[in-house]
Amino acid sequence: MSHASGAGAWGSGRGPGSPRIVVVGNANVDVLMGDVAPWPVPGSEVVIDRYEWRVGGAAGNTGLALAAMGVREGVDSDVIAHVGEDFLGGWLEGAMSGAARLTRVPHPTALTVGLTHPDGQRTFVSYLGHLVTLPEERIAAALDAARPGDLLLLCGYFLLPELRAKAPSLLRGARQRGMLTMIDTGWPDEGWTPAVRAEVAALLPHVSAFLPNREEAVGVTGEREGAAVDDVAEAAAAALLELGAERVVMKCGAAGALLAGADGYVVHPAPIVCVQDTVGAGDTFNAGLLAGLARGMSWAEALAPAVNASALAIGSQPRRYPSWAEVVEAAVETVASV
Repeated sequence: MSHASGAGAWGSGRGPGSPRIVVVGNANVDVLMGDVAPWPVPGSEVVIDRYEWRVGGAAGNTGLALAAMGVREGVDSDVIAHVGEDFLGGWLEGAMSGAARLTRVPHPTALTVGLTHPDGQRTFVSYLGHLVTLPEERIAAALDAARPGDLLLLCGYFLLPELRAKAPSLLRGARQRGMLTMIDTGWPDEGWTPAVRAEVAALLPHVSAFLPNREEAVGVTGEREGAAVDDVAEAAAAALLELGAERVVMKCGAAGALLAGADGYVVHPAPIVCVQDTVGAGDTFNAGLLAGLARGMSWAEALAPAVNASALAIGSQPRRYPSWAEVVEAAVETVASV
């Protein structure tokens, strides 16, 4: 196994022929509260010592992180999501100005309440609201305008019923146009049933990269927990490649990230940070990966901005997404320490 140095070609921005980033997913309001322990007894009340109201959803978090790293929405990227026609939808539009152009639909805006626990675990309660629909016209327009080498990320998959139905055709169409296709499914509400595993497995032959975290990779493949972290991650990655994924970019928390493909395995370590909350960590990782690829980095090189962007974000309170310069500096510090 090799370890990426993270010192690759850190371009200063997109040129005229640089890839365009297209993100399709969910944006909603997150209300985060904690810490909660033990779990409340039904009919009781608990008091928490902190809360935060912020943009949430996979596309929402990814869009904000891309904008912070200098990726210009409407120029360098097209972040496609929508919101409801209510107060929350208006707030989301304002909060994501410059990071995404949100389409209004006649539904209540989706809301997620996230409870954090002292052991670092999180519990989410979500109301889907406007997520029952999909902005199909915008997606079709973005794919029609795509050039070979452009980047497509589908995210928030399990929270978007229409995306689940249309993802195979979207991915096939994007690949036919020469786009690099990626999907981050997230965790299924119904759990990793045999039907859900088969559903995700059917998508893998259509992706340039599958972007799970370690637990999701284990869920898809059925690899057993309990072995060493590296052993489980590599076994799950190997199984995903056998299912048809061209490559796997796996988020491994404090252990960093794993890239698996035809050329073998690459691991990039994560910098040490004081974690404040991990909500949106994977979405920020995806943004760093996309930003690196759009700047001409290889998949292995792009692990550095992915890992470092995520680490810097989860170490902030209240949440602040890092600039590209901060991501580069964090990468240099990581390289210097290993």
